[in-house]
Amino acid sequence: MSTRSQLTKDLNESVKALLGKRVKILLKNVVRLETKGDKTENRVLVFSPCRLFLLTAKVPTRIDYHFHYLEIQAIESKRNNQLSLTVGDKIWSFLTNEDPGSSEVDAMVQALATAIRNIFPTVPLTHIIRKVEVVPAKRIAHLRESEFTRASEVRGLGPCDGFSTQYACMCDYHTMPYREEVAWDVDTIYLSHDTRELCLRDFDHLDPKDLVPIISALEYNTWFTKLRASHIKLTHEALDRILHIMKKNLTIEELYLDNLAVKWEFAHKLSLSLIANNNTPLHTLDLSNNMIEDKGASSLCGIVAKLCQGASHLSTPLSKVSKGLIHLNVSHCSLTSKGVNQLAHALSLNKLMPNTLTYLNLSGNNLKEDVNNLCNFLAQPNQITHLDISGTDCTLETIFGALLRGCATNLVHLNVSKNAFSTKKAKEVPPSFKQFFTSTLSLKYLNMSYCKLPLEALKNLLLGLACNESTTDIALDMSCNNLGSQGAHVLESCIHGVRSIGSLDISENNMDMDLAAVVVAVSKNKSIKHLHMGRNMANMKAKHIAAIMDALVTMIQEEDCVLQTLAIPDSRLKSDLYNLINALGSNQCLQTI
Repeated sequence: MSTRSQLTKDLNESVKALLGKRVKILLKNVVRLETKGDKTENRVLVFSPCRLFLLTAKVPTRIDYHFHYLEIQAIESKRNNQLSLTVGDKIWSFLTNEDPGSSEVDAMVQALATAIRNIFPTVPLTHIIRKVEVVPAKRIAHLRESEFTRASEVRGLGPCDGFSTQYACMCDYHTMPYREEVAWDVDTIYLSHDTRELCLRDFDHLDPKDLVPIISALEYNTWFTKLRASHIKLTHEALDRILHIMKKNLTIEELYLDNLAVKWEFAHKLSLSLIANNNTPLHTLDLSNNMIEDKGASSLCGIVAKLCQGASHLSTPLSKVSKGLIHLNVSHCSLTSKGVNQLAHALSLNKLMPNTLTYLNLSGNNLKEDVNNLCNFLAQPNQITHLDISGTDCTLETIFGALLRGCATNLVHLNVSKNAFSTKKAKEVPPSFKQFFTSTLSLKYLNMSYCKLPLEALKNLLLGLACNESTTDIALDMSCNNLGSQGAHVLESCIHGVRSIGSLDISENNMDMDLAAVVVAVSKNKSIKHLHMGRNMANMKAKHIAAIMDALVTMIQEEDCVLQTLAIPDSRLKSDLYNLINALGSNQCLQTI
């Protein structure tokens, strides 16, 4: 006699009354629950869209136990009439009738697999439940075949690869309320913009704990390729969910976790999560403005460096990024030379990294000590296009020696501001400094503000760029270098011949009356379209200001003037502005002033 037939009308009605209208029943089955020894007890298994309920087989029935499908770690069936489920530390074993031709267990496995597939249609069942063993395997052959269906072929997938269904599932899992506005935002706004980046700040109007199921919904979602959790206060549980989803997710390529107030322990746990995920496609990692310190940097090294097989004691995290990182931002992370050298060594160990890494930001860390490993990495041929080491107290002559050897070809954006040469003596500015600017092929942005540039370095910089015929339209920021009168003379004598500069910032350089001659020299350079020269005239005598303003008026009235932007903020100009404003009437090129 089939156990399903034991589900009497009264028991059936009792089950419906207990679970109510809010629980959709997919399948009900009376089973024998194996207890101690050979003893069994009758129970009713009820399969809903997200949960499995174990009810007593008496009227009125009651819930004996229930668990979410995501809590199931293993499904096993060694015999036609036996089903065992591993949930946490407990194994639940159920029996149906002894009929060899019975397919009740197969129907239950099918119901369970179908329910999970309806929630996560683009991910194989075995990626969600780590062990699925049915003997003989042909009993679930049809399930295996359907696992290889592509997302585009799944019917009724829903917007954003079923995100709202997955979100509802995770609300159930965390016993959190389902927020209609979350599903609407994703299904409507995200979908209409084809947005693949889930930004948690879009939901910061909700209670902080409401972010937990939103994050969890990414665990097996294949639509989103980016997660941005920047500049937002997250609960410990929300942070734990980020760590959890990174163990499982198959599609997140970019992870932005900047300014979350996390420390080195989080970086360590994140590393372990990424190591546990053999299929992570992650190539962008931003942990900036978090105090992860050298301990955190050390933890990240394994992901960065594909460590040798067998070196189990070195199985720290960045080693699992087999395709190499593209973007790494650990700026303002309280790192020292020790931590950065460890990261740089890891970058060098990964043979793919020189061909993949294009963005490296180490700014705002304390690199006063030797950074030999960093220089060694930068000195080997690489693909870095964006390098920011501003405010690190590293010595510029050492850095530019490395840049000349490894970064001259591809570097587009270079920020070395708030660093200095180890000496101001002219004879000790190395030849590599000038040679880098002569040979750089792609440079478009150079920030050397607050560098206390020695005059010889300034001269070598300008002469190097003057000799460069490969790159054009460079934005050069040399503000706040206290160049003074002597620096103004260097600029005056060199700047007119530097055709590779498109934008020049010489703000706050204390040039005094010599600024007028610099303006005249700039006017002769028909490549410079943007000029920033504010905060140079605040303490200047009126007659000197008049000379500078006259030079500006002459420049913008020239027929061949190419200037599009003129910025002179904080200069305490008064009546000197009148002539400049009058001159604008005849100027055809200025767009911003």
